[in-house]
Amino acid sequence: MSAKRLFELRRTRSFGQKLEGTFEFIRLNVKPLFKSLLFFSGPFALVGTFLVSNIFTASFAAGINANAGVDSSMNEVMSIGMSALGFMFMMAFAGAMIISTIYACVRCYEQNGSADYTTQDVWARVKKVYWSIFGTTFLYGIIFFILYLVIMIPMALLTVILSFLTIPLVYIFIGFYMTVMFTALPVQIFEGVGIGTALNKSFRLLKGHWWSSLGLLILLMLIYNVVIMVFAIPFYVSLFANYFTTTGTDLMEETPTYVILLNYLFGIIFLLGSFITYSVPLVGLTIQYFSLSEEKDATALMRKIDAFGTESTDNEEEEEYH
Repeated sequence: MSAKRLFELRRTRSFGQKLEGTFEFIRLNVKPLFKSLLFFSGPFALVGTFLVSNIFTASFAAGINANAGVDSSMNEVMSIGMSALGFMFMMAFAGAMIISTIYACVRCYEQNGSADYTTQDVWARVKKVYWSIFGTTFLYGIIFFILYLVIMIPMALLTVILSFLTIPLVYIFIGFYMTVMFTALPVQIFEGVGIGTALNKSFRLLKGHWWSSLGLLILLMLIYNVVIMVFAIPFYVSLFANYFTTTGTDLMEETPTYVILLNYLFGIIFLLGSFITYSVPLVGLTIQYFSLSEEKDATALMRKIDAFGTESTDNEEEEEYH
């Protein structure tokens, strides 16, 4: 019986090898990885579906009332606002859970040398890093908002002259920011350092690799968005079919229960699908981190040298004992 081939995380890779390695790692870990994401992000999908459905339902009702010449009530406006705010907070917690789960799976695979780990093993690691990742991503979000304002205010003054450059520059800024963030996060988690040290090392690792890293991020995000469209189509078809059906009926008529249940079902599938599919860019950028780290610091080689030195010392002590 042939031995299972070990996926080597800590090695330098070319651009194509990083992309290939992303799907190879996901394929090897598909059962524990997707099972863990399903279990740990499932509750967020349930809450998120309720909030999103409430936003769309209240918005559709407001639109129907407006067409009928009826003003929207304060309750409808508050319902939309509170649901949108709740969804933003829910996605912040869910995002931290997805990142924590994927990093935990990477650690479990590296420690075990195989995908023979359980959701309990993953959860044990998730508990250790979740709040650290949540706080870090929340801080990155605040920094992004501040930088965005600082950059957009002068750009807004030049909009008349450079309007055709505004959108590309905004996307390039977002892309580079995400590249730094998703290089610094693995540094922080896998090397056990603080945010400042992680950011400093991420800039050092990315030096000379900015555009290739941005290109990898863009490609992985394109794959992610194409895949989640498969999960999104049933949800949006159901919502808009419900909307156009409702506009042709009495405003006081209750929406059938089976329609509401279908909306919730498709919403859960959409959110769970997007949560699970987010493993593609996260795994890819983690492999990018390991590749850059090996290229700049040769961490795997240093580990092997340290392990060899320890083994030699143990052998000498054993011979001396005999």
